[in-house]
Amino acid sequence: MMLNKIALLSSLLFFIFGANVFAHSHLEDSSPKNGEIVTESLKAITLTFETAIEPTSSFTLNDKKNNSIPLSEVSISGNQLIANVEDNLTNGAYTINWKIIGEDGHPLEGEIPFTIQLPESAGVPEQSETEPPSAEVTTAETTSAADTETVMKDQATEVKEAALDEPKVMNYLLPALIGLIIVLGFGSYWLIFRRKQV
Repeated sequence: MMLNKIALLSSLLFFIFGANVFAHSHLEDSSPKNGEIVTESLKAITLTFETAIEPTSSFTLNDKKNNSIPLSEVSISGNQLIANVEDNLTNGAYTINWKIIGEDGHPLEGEIPFTIQLPESAGVPEQSETEPPSAEVTTAETTSAADTETVMKDQATEVKEAALDEPKVMNYLLPALIGLIIVLGFGSYWLIFRRKQV
């Protein structure tokens, strides 16, 4: 009879603490996505969370050298953070650093790495029909394009590795640990109580 009461109480406490942990407003979706290689001009950034967020929530955009990129005023719409990118982003690695307060009052933060990789042909002036390009210019352009492509591939690999290392397991490990501690605590109490009775 005592064992049934302990099991019932343990289950209730686990669900109470577990529900509190899972109620946090984790990132649900983003544009650009985590580790994405963007091949078009980026005009806006949107972060979508699982629940509504408080007005003090915000995010910043930084390049590979951790320089801040200007954004239009960050706005909040329900469970979304939205901002326009003021300048055209050049090719390279970028990171969105977000900080929010969910509707449960808990502060959360995280980062979203991505890469801009626009086509190299964009913005290149056309050659005059009367002046054919020399062999030296063609060779230099080919070498430059090859070097740029190699750098972009390296950056994309770094971003993907960073995305894979993001600690997502902790979101689900904490409630399991809390439940295990509660069960072990009540189990020890029951064993001690039983020995006293014997």
